[in-house]
Amino acid sequence: MNFEKYDLSQGNIMIAFSDKNVSVGTLEIEPNKELARHNRPALESLFQLKGKCMMKLFEEDGSIKEVILSEGDSIDIPPLTFHIHSNPYNQNSITFWKATGDITEIIDNIRKSSEL
Repeated sequence: MNFEKYDLSQGNIMIAFSDKNVSVGTLEIEPNKELARHNRPALESLFQLKGKCMMKLFEEDGSIKEVILSEGDSIDIPPLTFHIHSNPYNQNSITFWKATGDITEIIDNIRKSSEL
């Protein structure tokens, strides 16, 4: 298995496996940084490996639900739910992610953006 690691301005993303049915990897976010608001066309399951992560989930009524993931916590984010991975804490956050469904186009965009 080939692990792919891509640097982000907020940390890095590691892709362990990706096909049209499932994609898995890790996301590391540095302290006091967050990803941009996004969604996925697949179920996104998260498991907090190290540190803490604040998930901001955008509800259909426009409200924002904040869920704090501590080490060992998990959450499932339904397809097309907008959310933000945020790390307002003092240590790096490492989250295992699994997308059940086809996110290969998103994975390809991550690969292409790292080639710039």
